[in-house]
Amino acid sequence: MKRAHAIVELCWAGFAACILSSHAVAGEDPHWEYSGPHGPAQWGELSEEFATCSVGSNQSPIDIRKENIVKADLTPLHLNYQVQTTEIVNNGHTLQINVEKGAYLEVDGQRFELAQFHMHSPSEHTIDGDHYPLELHFVHYSPEGEVAVLGILFKEGERHPSVARVEDVAPAKGERAALRFALTDLVKKSEIPSYYRYSGSLTTPPCSEGLRWFLWPALIEVSKEQIDAYVKLIGQDARNVQPLHGRMVLFAE
Repeated sequence: MKRAHAIVELCWAGFAACILSSHAVAGEDPHWEYSGPHGPAQWGELSEEFATCSVGSNQSPIDIRKENIVKADLTPLHLNYQVQTTEIVNNGHTLQINVEKGAYLEVDGQRFELAQFHMHSPSEHTIDGDHYPLELHFVHYSPEGEVAVLGILFKEGERHPSVARVEDVAPAKGERAALRFALTDLVKKSEIPSYYRYSGSLTTPPCSEGLRWFLWPALIEVSKEQIDAYVKLIGQDARNVQPLHGRMVLFAE
C-alpha cells in the first residue's frame, strides 16, 4: 500500500506516464469496480488511502444545473495540443491514451502540461441531470504538481475518425499498444471561450481533491457503434454524481 500511495504522489508531481487510478500498481491496491460490492458506494471503505471517496466534500463528478451556475468573466482556455499520441493503455477501468511532451493548457496565466487523456461511458458529469454517451478527460499538471482536467462531452452522431483509431488498436485488459495520431485531429480548437469551471477531485480512487475542473460541452459527435465497442471492452465506467456541498460552478459565456 505504501508503494501505491507513493506512485499517486508521483502522479501529482507531474509524471506523464502515471495512470490516474489505484490500478497503477497491479495487485497492491484494493480491488475496485464501478458496480457491486466494490463499487463507488464502497470505495471509501476499501482502504485508508481511499477514505476521501466517502468523506470528501469537493468530489467529482457533479450534475451541472443551469439555473444554479454563476456567469462569470473568465479568461478563455488556451490549448496547445500540437503533439502526437504515443500509446494506449487498457488498465481495466478505462482506455488511457498517452501523448508526447509539449502539449499544454494555459489559463489565468498558468500553464498545465498535458500528460494523458482517457474515456468514460456514459459521461460522468451531467447537465441538468442528463448523461452524454461519452466523456473524455484531458489530465494536465503544473510544475508545482497542481492538476487541471478538461472534460469534453460527446453526443451520438457520426463516426469520429480519431475515436476509430483508438477502437482499432485498443488492447486487452492490462495491456498497451502503440497509437499514433495528431491530437489536433481530436481537439481542433486552440481557444475555448465558453466552459464550466469548479473545484473537484479525481473521479476514481483515491478521489484526491484540489483539482481544477473545466468542462467543455462541445458535443463532438461519436457513433453509436463506437460507443458500444467501448462499453463492450471496458464496461460502463462512470462514477455517480457527487453533492456540491456549497461549491460554486462558474460559467464562462
